[in-house]
Amino acid sequence: MDARLTEEQERIQETARDFVESNGGIEFARRHIDGERDVVDELWDDLAELDYTAITVPFDFEGFGEGMVYLTALLEAFGRYALPGPLPETAAVAVPLIAELGTDAQKEQYLPAIADGERKWSFALHDDGGQNLPRSIRMDAEAVEDGYRLSGTKTLVPYGGQVDRVVLAARTRDTTDYHGISLFVVDPAEAEVTELDSLDGTRPMYALEFDDVVVDESAALGQRHGAGDALARAMDRYTVAACAMLVGAADRAVELSSEYGNERTQYGQPIGHFQAVKHRTADMWVDKEHARSMTYYAAWALDTDGTDATQAVTMANAYVGDTIHDLFAADVKNHGGQGFTWDHDTHIYLKQAKAWKNLLGTAERSYDRLADIRDYTERTFADYPDLTTETFR
Repeated sequence: MDARLTEEQERIQETARDFVESNGGIEFARRHIDGERDVVDELWDDLAELDYTAITVPFDFEGFGEGMVYLTALLEAFGRYALPGPLPETAAVAVPLIAELGTDAQKEQYLPAIADGERKWSFALHDDGGQNLPRSIRMDAEAVEDGYRLSGTKTLVPYGGQVDRVVLAARTRDTTDYHGISLFVVDPAEAEVTELDSLDGTRPMYALEFDDVVVDESAALGQRHGAGDALARAMDRYTVAACAMLVGAADRAVELSSEYGNERTQYGQPIGHFQAVKHRTADMWVDKEHARSMTYYAAWALDTDGTDATQAVTMANAYVGDTIHDLFAADVKNHGGQGFTWDHDTHIYLKQAKAWKNLLGTAERSYDRLADIRDYTERTFADYPDLTTETFR
């Protein structure tokens, strides 16, 4: 693989950074934290004008047909400012699921509208906020004469009260894994919507309560019982999208520490000359670059259907979830008392990192998943002695 970004990908990063910086930078995030929910609609219109909402939409449906590497480059730029809005949910989850599972009519109905910025999407997966996927999907979709009946409460729905549609996961077969899952396109207005108290004010979570809501057959996305594998792949893409946002934030945190280390003086010299600050900032830079490499490799593996794609995503999630969270804490330390104030930006990044870590799963869960992957490949290798270990790497 060529690990360098193309000129076009570098250009979109520069354009995205210029756009956000010229319009207030991280003030978008601060405004959303302060309760200005209309900032999402304002931003979405601007993103649509710049064609960012069309990036992953297939070319046949008025999009650009780009994959995860291209989206990762864009989200890294947005992550520098903790930019609010459901672009990761729409571009990394909803669009690929519609493109993969949707009927021709569904694609015609939904994809051009997303590309034009007319619709924002999210996903409603978890019924139990204390469980990880797929066990947290517990809602039953009961088949009725007119379609399916949905009853229950979906929790941890990103931007659930600010989007036009959600991809909802329910069980149409009695299982606890990714088998037996069906997906539905649902209007959040069909549910009772409640905003949850959440740590990250830039990416609010909602609960959607469905009381015997009947959706017709045309709401089903993909085959009955058969959407689990596609959903698992979608959540891998979402994991990479989250990692990209955090890498962008980490890049900004390193800049803030470096700038402060050169500006703040103590004992007649910049504090960046002292080993405690200098070495900590250097470690932050190294951790950020490692996180960036792992994130882009995972994105590339997903785009190329690499045999190690699941492993690459899981490794990125484990590393980024722990290391980048600690990086933001180090930035707070580098800024001393100022780092603990509301005016300093790192608390925004730190809270976002913690929220995404909780939603996507802890590093320990990722290590367990890696162990399962390794066990699978070793058992498969034992079953097929003609293969080499490289087949599974």
